[in-house]
Amino acid sequence: MYTVFIIVPIFFAMFISLHEWSGLGEMKFTGLENFRVLLTDSRISPTFFHALKNNIKYMVVVLVIITPIQFGLAYLLYIKIKGHKYYRFMLFLPYVISTTIVSFFATILFDPNIGFMNKMLTSVGLEKSSWFGNPKLAFTLMVIVIMWQGIGTGMMIFYANMQDIPDSVIEASMIDGCNDWQRLYKIVIPLSIPSCATNIIMSTIWALGIFDLPYILGGATGGVNNSLDFVNMVFYRYTFGSALNGQSNMGFGSAISVVMFFIIFTVSMIQNRLLSKVEYEY
Repeated sequence: MYTVFIIVPIFFAMFISLHEWSGLGEMKFTGLENFRVLLTDSRISPTFFHALKNNIKYMVVVLVIITPIQFGLAYLLYIKIKGHKYYRFMLFLPYVISTTIVSFFATILFDPNIGFMNKMLTSVGLEKSSWFGNPKLAFTLMVIVIMWQGIGTGMMIFYANMQDIPDSVIEASMIDGCNDWQRLYKIVIPLSIPSCATNIIMSTIWALGIFDLPYILGGATGGVNNSLDFVNMVFYRYTFGSALNGQSNMGFGSAISVVMFFIIFTVSMIQNRLLSKVEYEY
């Protein structure tokens, strides 16, 4: 089953990437032409690399900002702050809401004409903002929306890992006189490395393959000044949206997929190799 649904499609995509094909009719073999156009064409390659830069920027935000916040929230739940069950439920709840619905409510919230945020600004005498129409704000707002919806997933992975820390280890640290900070840095963080590895790899794959939320928030063209343009949106436009010479081209879209496959595979392997060297035994 794995071969049929994973391996075969990957090799079929590689095969298609060497052809020009609309999805119907005969394939025309073009060799590496699709890759040449994608990586060197003066019209298309800047669009691709700009979108890839947005993917990388978002990946960095996830790893440097969102993941530590997820860990911090998980730790607060682990030490059972007052109302921790309520906070756990409320933080995880947005994840079960469809991304399409979340994006729809975000567009209403930040709508420049009827949005709640602009109504709030005008009520205190401030000027309206274009929000997602402002290329300096669009990316930051998208990250905020993603954090609201998805921060609970990584948090629960960290929390589940912390729940597996043996009580005997915690009790031994208390007998040895460790305070809360020492227990966090010398026990909880080292023993959370397995969940950290899982979160980092999953977040990286998701960040490099993001599509639905920026597509709804910024449109198929990637928003103003392509501030919300990502590689999967470029794939959509050139594969199904007739942006390449006025016609769909499955071969060119497959070339984009193949390039991203090797990028994601390489980054994931490097992360896995680095994280596998970090071991902690108790």
